[in-house]
Amino acid sequence: MEDFKKKVEKRALISSILCSSSLAVYFALRFLTKNASDFGQGLAMGVWIGMEFVAVVNTVRLFATLKSEKALKELYIKENDERNKAIERETSQKSIIISSVGIAAGAIVSGFFDVKVCAVLCAVLAFIALVITCMRAYYNKTM
Repeated sequence: MEDFKKKVEKRALISSILCSSSLAVYFALRFLTKNASDFGQGLAMGVWIGMEFVAVVNTVRLFATLKSEKALKELYIKENDERNKAIERETSQKSIIISSVGIAAGAIVSGFFDVKVCAVLCAVLAFIALVITCMRAYYNKTM
């Protein structure tokens, strides 16, 4: 259990560093792109606020877990339960397939209306394919 506690401590530290550094990155980007449209800046701010909220909640949850042995044990069981792992694996596999098909359909349809949108969606598909390929290569070597 001590190894798991160190793992959670490391996760909490990384999460808190990311929370604090993302604010600096956001304002640096805002400063560097003064001429960006209000819509683009507003959209970026909304995405950032959403991501920051999730990160802060996660950080608080991790630090609270570290203070209670009972909560730490519950998290350990939750993360190491075979049923939860199998559900997560199946969910991930199906989600990426459905998302990729949806993005591909969006790219096809958007190609008739706006080439830029089509190109962005194709770039997203290429990125997803690259991530899948890299992850598959990594896990083929490590497992």
